[in-house]
Amino acid sequence: MKSKNLKITFFFLALLLAGLTMHAQTTAKVIAVVNKADWCHVCQQNGNKMMKEVTPVFENSDILIVMNDLTNETTTKKSKQVLKEHKVYAAVKEEAATGMVFLVSIETGKITGKISVAEPAAAIIAALKNAPMKEGM
Repeated sequence: MKSKNLKITFFFLALLLAGLTMHAQTTAKVIAVVNKADWCHVCQQNGNKMMKEVTPVFENSDILIVMNDLTNETTTKKSKQVLKEHKVYAAVKEEAATGMVFLVSIETGKITGKISVAEPAAAIIAALKNAPMKEGM
């Protein structure tokens, strides 16, 4: 019984996430690609801050936050698929630095800014809110 309830819960969570992603895909003007890895000390020290203080600010905005997990070959491959779905893979494929947020314009498909996850939450939020929608703005 417990296993069945757990499966149902995961199913509904997957549906919810898929719905949120589809909504964000159609309304986002900037995608914030967060390069992370389990072995990255900066990521380990600042991951909770990103999830608790930064991500919620942008839940219903024109900025979509997407994780690019570079932990290993398997996670990198999965992340590549997600980045391609959001049409930002070409912009960030050469960016191997972990602990970084790369801001990609949906309109141009180019990186318009970047910031370290080690910066204070307020600085990351400000960088995302002020992210140019086009390269060079």
